[in-house]
Amino acid sequence: MHLELLEKLYDFMVNDINMPKFINSNEKNSLVPKSNIDYLDKIRGVFVGLALGDAFGNFIEGQNSEEIDYVLNLFKSDKHSISLDVSAITEMTILFSESLIINQGFNPEDIANRFIRLGLTTPEKTIEEFIVNYRDRRLEWNRSSIESAENGAALRCAPVAFLNYGDFNSLKLMAGLQCSITHMDQMAISSSIVLSFAIAYLMGTDPFSLKDNDQLIEFLNVVGDSIKGIETSVYRSESQDEIANLYTRINLDIIKAIKENEEMGVVRSKWGSSSYSLESIPCALYAFVKQPNDFEQIINDCITTTDKDAITSMSLALAGAYLGFNNIPKVYIKKLRNLEEILILSDRLFELSIKNKLNNPYRRMRDQVKNSDSIVNSQDESDQLIWLAIKHCKQDQFELAVKYFEVLMEKNSDIKKNEKIRANIIEAYEGLGIRYLENSQFEEALKHFKKALEHDLNNPVVLCNLAISYLNLDDLTKAERYARRAVELAPDYKIGIEVLNAIKSFIK
Repeated sequence: MHLELLEKLYDFMVNDINMPKFINSNEKNSLVPKSNIDYLDKIRGVFVGLALGDAFGNFIEGQNSEEIDYVLNLFKSDKHSISLDVSAITEMTILFSESLIINQGFNPEDIANRFIRLGLTTPEKTIEEFIVNYRDRRLEWNRSSIESAENGAALRCAPVAFLNYGDFNSLKLMAGLQCSITHMDQMAISSSIVLSFAIAYLMGTDPFSLKDNDQLIEFLNVVGDSIKGIETSVYRSESQDEIANLYTRINLDIIKAIKENEEMGVVRSKWGSSSYSLESIPCALYAFVKQPNDFEQIINDCITTTDKDAITSMSLALAGAYLGFNNIPKVYIKKLRNLEEILILSDRLFELSIKNKLNNPYRRMRDQVKNSDSIVNSQDESDQLIWLAIKHCKQDQFELAVKYFEVLMEKNSDIKKNEKIRANIIEAYEGLGIRYLENSQFEEALKHFKKALEHDLNNPVVLCNLAISYLNLDDLTKAERYARRAVELAPDYKIGIEVLNAIKSFIK
């Protein structure tokens, strides 16, 4: 996304600000988006996972093991109305996301301004020093960062993956540049790239598909290769007298631990689990790869670490990228206080991600496609039709969405058996029907609501819209029939109840 601008900023930061180099011109784009992945669900999963880890870790910080077990049981129970508040980890991710959305791209100065505008909840020491430099000492944003290998920049990097899940070059540039706003250090930059890449890679991975060590080792090798050669400085482990860096920790130590099935407590004591990137990033990665299909076990492994909120937020962000929002246990999601805000931001970031053409899984056909609305005869035509239809549906271009869905169903009638695609088909017909309803074109509205109903005979919203259409056409009998059916299916559906009562008042 805006690759040329990112490259120019990178050259400026390297040549004029002495930012460490982290780009290798021989690198290839190693992220390939897939047509069967629900990327909106994945983005929501990452954001919610990160916020849960932040809030959960922050809530139990400083408590002893007996208290932690008690709190865990409280969170698992629907009987207790606990609300979780996020801290600086999620707050900075939100500020970064808002900047990307408002600027429709990466604007480092705007990001820096947002970091100093609002008081963050318990920010790390490096962020506090950056704020002093930029806000109080009034240095330029690109000269306010701190030479620090703390993990604060990596913790907020998830939006980089959201905008570049099919664009490795832009992802690596943006991940490193966003880090350099506050952390001017090779390992800090590497940690931001590693976590951004890992999230993007897992977003393109089918949920519950990582089942054996070979798959996990392949994931770790690819993740480690994303930072190969960046760390030329010498880093010393704080927990043991050894020289190491993130690359060797991931490609050697984590892989060895996976092969030997080491317990979390063992690797934690060997590597450490503080906010130092050499400790927290490997711990977060290992907590995820040890049990990638078990969200609750990841939490259990993370809360025993030193930097609980940071490591839990990173691990659950990886889990959310892999499993998706719909596979995160709802008992946890319901306890997140700012869930609505996070879901809205996720939706806007998904819409922005579509503007990056490399996130389109059909870029391999780009030379054949004259424009985004072309239909190309190829073996991937059905997949392309799905992509175009869903894209237009998410952009509220329902007429175009209906057009592509109808061509798709004509070519492949079995496509309606796919629940996710059927939901989008219903949304397209319903959206177009509402558009006609708002314009008082009631016959057209009726036609499209009926089309939607064909795909779900028990959809109370569609039934209610049919009732409203018939009411406007003065067919009270049919209006009452559809409204009554909607209320029967969903007794708590307030709009349906109101419509039914209104129709009854007309009949009397």
